[in-house]
Amino acid sequence: MTAAYAWAFALGLFVLFTWLGIKFSRVENTGDFLLMGRSVGFWLFFGAYTGAAIGGASVAGFTGYGWSQGYSAMWLIAVSGITVPAFAFFFAKKINVFGRKHGAYTLSDFLARRFGEEIRIPTSLISYLRPVFISGLQFLALGLVFQVGFGLNLKLGILLGAGVVLLYTITGGQLSAITSQWFQSVIQGGGMLLFLYLVVKYNGGISSSVHRMYSVLPSHMLSAWSMDLSILSLWIISMGLFYLVDPWLFQWAYMARSAQTSFDALVAVSLSSPWGAISFLGGMLLSAAARSGVLSFPAGISPDQVYLHFISKIIPPAAGGFLLVAFLMTVMSCASSFLMTGATLLFNDVIEKSLKNTLSEGRKILLSRVSVLITAVLGVASALWIPFLIPLWIMGQALAIAGLLVPVGAAWFWRRATPRAALYSLASGASVAFLWSLVAWWKRGDPNGFVLGLHAVHAGLAVSLLAMVLASLITPRASEEMERATLWREIPWSEE
Repeated sequence: MTAAYAWAFALGLFVLFTWLGIKFSRVENTGDFLLMGRSVGFWLFFGAYTGAAIGGASVAGFTGYGWSQGYSAMWLIAVSGITVPAFAFFFAKKINVFGRKHGAYTLSDFLARRFGEEIRIPTSLISYLRPVFISGLQFLALGLVFQVGFGLNLKLGILLGAGVVLLYTITGGQLSAITSQWFQSVIQGGGMLLFLYLVVKYNGGISSSVHRMYSVLPSHMLSAWSMDLSILSLWIISMGLFYLVDPWLFQWAYMARSAQTSFDALVAVSLSSPWGAISFLGGMLLSAAARSGVLSFPAGISPDQVYLHFISKIIPPAAGGFLLVAFLMTVMSCASSFLMTGATLLFNDVIEKSLKNTLSEGRKILLSRVSVLITAVLGVASALWIPFLIPLWIMGQALAIAGLLVPVGAAWFWRRATPRAALYSLASGASVAFLWSLVAWWKRGDPNGFVLGLHAVHAGLAVSLLAMVLASLITPRASEEMERATLWREIPWSEE
């Protein structure tokens, strides 16, 4: 019965998103297709970013963290709740101004302007892995939703979900993706509130929920300070500092209508970041209900499956159908956003640059759509045939942090940094992080594991910083124009 309601809700929304893709399919240039003509206003930015930032892993995964770890896992939200505002206050306006002045589309454009074209392809390569694997993760999540909630075969679910996302993304590009994400954020927001309401209801109300949570759950789940410091340091880097160099966040800053819009929307997004704590709290309350015998869950259930079990097996079918579709929208909004990020990197940094800007505008738009298709195919392939997609995504994330954080920081703040040093820093940091992840995978069975007390990002960042400093002291400097191009104090806060 839940599946029948879910199909009814989902089909209507699929038709809406397909219509949006067709409606916005007539674009005049690649700037319109890839960056929505740099014209994203505040409310569209705020809603679409919120929808894209909360993916399937955030809802089901955060519920699972609340179920198994409690308050300590909320550091995952807290660290990004600090660095995204920092990005907004210190960089959002300047990135928007830089993008308009130099026609920048990607983080690679930013670094190439400062350190030369030699750094473009390495930057693009480690930047591209993340959106491909995140898209693959979302396609896999779509397949699981269709399997659990709609009764479809997993592979068929992956193909169906990816096909719907691809259809409205490849036709209308960034405009249809962002508009769809705005609608999806409204639905997923309503779904998160309904989820929390139902969890509290099944616990007997607010006072009963609070009493049960504090009387049944173990003490380590009720303290935010029970988190292991080594894990916390990893989260600070991977879920916090990474946002200062996130290619996805750079693209959002480029797309805003103005420097002020980029700043205002990202600040608003930051203030709404505690919204994600709903899933953590819901997971803790479900854990309390299960431990006290109020609700029944399968023995040994995976934390990641708690959310889907609750909405598909426990609550009434109509509510379950809506929450299933809300979860579907959560996954789709994240998938379309990272699909466009990957396509922008592929077209702007590889295809267009390799063809030396000799293409007509019509051919550029066509190849932009081809870039969306290629990214989607790679995401689907990873979801269908790579049995260790999450470890690969973790490795891609580690490579990006270890390779990009030091060169981007140097581009902003250290005029003495040289082009050769930036290349060495990026390559050595990413390579060490990759090798460290492989060793952790081999010795610990998890690329996210610690070896000699260090995670891959710790080792990669240390080597990257050392390479940047030493090489900058012995290699030739760039021209004065290049050194000043990305220097933080040289870029104005607005175009005026």
